[in-house]
Amino acid sequence: MSKSAVIMKRLTVVLLLFACCFTFAGFKGEAEKAKVKVLIIPKFEIGNFSGDFIGEGQLFYEAYTPGAEEIRLPNSSQGTRFFYNKDNGVGLLVTDMGKTAACLSLTALLNCGDYDCSEAMIVSVGCAGGSKGTCTLGDVVLNTAVCDYDLGHRADSTELSDPISEVTWFHKDSYDAFAFHTFNAELTDRVYEMIRDCPLQTTEIAKQVLEHNFPGEAWANREPTVLKGTVVSGDCYWKGEYGHRNAEFIAETYQCPDPYAVTEMEEIAIADTAANYGLLDRVISLRGVVNLDVFLRGETPERLWLDNPDYVSQVMDDNSETLDIFEPAMHNLFDVGKIVIDAVLEGRL
Repeated sequence: MSKSAVIMKRLTVVLLLFACCFTFAGFKGEAEKAKVKVLIIPKFEIGNFSGDFIGEGQLFYEAYTPGAEEIRLPNSSQGTRFFYNKDNGVGLLVTDMGKTAACLSLTALLNCGDYDCSEAMIVSVGCAGGSKGTCTLGDVVLNTAVCDYDLGHRADSTELSDPISEVTWFHKDSYDAFAFHTFNAELTDRVYEMIRDCPLQTTEIAKQVLEHNFPGEAWANREPTVLKGTVVSGDCYWKGEYGHRNAEFIAETYQCPDPYAVTEMEEIAIADTAANYGLLDRVISLRGVVNLDVFLRGETPERLWLDNPDYVSQVMDDNSETLDIFEPAMHNLFDVGKIVIDAVLEGRL
């Protein structure tokens, strides 16, 4: 055999060995990915994840990832916090508030390569403002669709040529591909049958304030319950009649299967990101109503927000924004969410 033939033979062997090594490493990397069965996505926590005033994530942390150490996700937003329980396959992703943070956090997890979320059920949970005329304080809403409150065009009400116009939002159809999504109807129907009769809490203060503001109105003066509806996501926290009518109009414009029910700040980003990764059909969106989308007790924007810009500090006090309903509403959210999460972990969903 010539010298050049020997060199080529040896080179071929070396290349084959390298190929085998890389192939084995690839299989090894796939095998070592931690399987996520349920991904719970609250948006913020207040203080610690155990033993103090509860935010959106604490009850879920204590039940499904107790004692888990925080895992830093590369390229996530500053406020992202992730926990994983290898014993039950539950991941808890706290995204921080707003659409940008929610998108960055979920994208970081799905891109990081250490966790396999391809078959995970995504349970997005959090607090929300309820629609006047639909929700009472303490309700939990299973969302069947989500719309973006900010994509479109909006005018100041004082500058409209018709000052009594019902809406100040104008549709822009070029945004439609990412301005709204409907969730998996078959899945939401199955989930609703599981959770519809879950008992929920309220408080005497909340009931008294609702009766004072909406005397004789059946929607306000009832016990909290589980509803289905559309969630409208806005990056800017809002309240008021124009915002309420805009939110209703947005849900109608996109022909959502259920009317507008709650407003919050992240759900469209969760849906858009899930859709990008082929996971939208696995998203279950639950929101607990802690305030309404109109002002209570005669408050004005200036009185409510000018001296109290920090929402997290507000929910810990007895105030017109959340009254004393925040903590009971988070228990309601957990009680409903637990039914769903346990059904997934037990193979019933």
